[in-house]
Amino acid sequence: MSKLKQLFLDTSLFRLAYMLCLFFCMVMYVFVASYVVLCLLFVWGAALTVYTIIKKKTYNKLYLGLWIALFACSFAVTILFNLSLNLAAVGYNIVMLLHIGICFFLFYGMYTERTVPFRWELYLMARVFVYLSTIFTMVGLVLMLFTSGKFDNYMYYEGVFKGFYINPNYQGYVSVISIVFCHMLTKPNFIINSNQQRVSRLWIISCVFLNATALLLCDSNASLLLIIVYIAVYVLMKLFAMTENLTPKKMIIRMIILVVVGLIALSVMMFVRVFCRVGVTAVFSPDGISAQEVKDISSSAVFVPDEDSGFTSRMFLWKAGWELFCDSPLFGMGKGDLLDGVIEVTGRTNFNNDFDNDIFRMCFTDLHSGYLSVLNHAGIIGFILFFTFIVRYFMMIFPVWFLQRRIMTHSVYPCLISFIVAYMIFSFVERTILFDVTFFVMTFWLFIGYTACYALDFGYKRRGSFYIFNKKLHRKLI
Repeated sequence: MSKLKQLFLDTSLFRLAYMLCLFFCMVMYVFVASYVVLCLLFVWGAALTVYTIIKKKTYNKLYLGLWIALFACSFAVTILFNLSLNLAAVGYNIVMLLHIGICFFLFYGMYTERTVPFRWELYLMARVFVYLSTIFTMVGLVLMLFTSGKFDNYMYYEGVFKGFYINPNYQGYVSVISIVFCHMLTKPNFIINSNQQRVSRLWIISCVFLNATALLLCDSNASLLLIIVYIAVYVLMKLFAMTENLTPKKMIIRMIILVVVGLIALSVMMFVRVFCRVGVTAVFSPDGISAQEVKDISSSAVFVPDEDSGFTSRMFLWKAGWELFCDSPLFGMGKGDLLDGVIEVTGRTNFNNDFDNDIFRMCFTDLHSGYLSVLNHAGIIGFILFFTFIVRYFMMIFPVWFLQRRIMTHSVYPCLISFIVAYMIFSFVERTILFDVTFFVMTFWLFIGYTACYALDFGYKRRGSFYIFNKKLHRKLI
């Protein structure tokens, strides 16, 4: 029993199993079985969360724990305000509350466990997903090339590559994550401090090349934005690290220059993407490619916000989400009632009919904007509390880098910060941040947790105390 208890309490094992299961939930042929396993892992995570709160009193050890507690309480009030006869919706809102606990306590709060091997864990995560993404992308590209793009719809929508994933957006995001992990695995301090072996350069080069190719051939504009912003933020941090006496003027000038360069780079990448997709379509079309097909590919490569394409239409979903928020502005409507709410305000009874099961329709209905999702599901009160936590979190991790920026050249810390900042930009146009149990959301919280571990390890401390209702609390909670 003691060994079983040790396995149950091993949060590192849980995070690895959870992330792997979420990854396979995106993969064709195995995603149904993966969702079954995910339900079991979710129960494990929820039980672990309750255990850490009650037995380990983790809430006393969490930096910024007061904002986390207030946000969780706020969403609990949201659930109470939205009780209805739709038991599935109420149940899903409760699942979201447990999901919030997993994000905050088991991912962000991983540093509360003094003995957690976060360097080794990050190294293992990076290595596993570099190997998986390289193999999956390579096999997908080979099947595409040697079956003229017709094997199980590996090429569809006039030259959109989706690989082994059920959606081309998943291919794009996995490609970005794998490239970021490859970048981390080139950092010598990371390898040494993890006490692990260096990953073969052949693996890293293959991973970057194959996934960069897949990123150009899939239709995920948001993933392209994510990698461009990641590179831009990392370069900006390198420029700041090379300057001894940083003044506000120097910082503003460098930021403006980098924004301009980033926009140019994004435009160039969009053009290269159109060129690649037109070329692949021409190769796989027995009669060649027509001028109309070139026009269609070119127009679909650029985000058109007012195009009403149903499930993935941003403007359609943003408008519906805003109307629903206006109906319940204070505490929001929760996630469970979103599907019925969208149908009610738009009158589109066929919305999200890609899924036969109503439970799946409810789970996969999203507003395609992390910020609007928080505002809609948790209301203005929850939104303010959550983003107070985010702002305070940045106030925790950035000073650590700024004070030690000249000695962090070979560290993964700038990589972690760059990804988090890029993800916050990415979240404007994708289903991200919190109210989804997906690989997208959990990689964000994984990076949030590892960055907090590094910040505390590099010496961040929050000293002092404050009082609430005559009770003395540690200042780190705020």
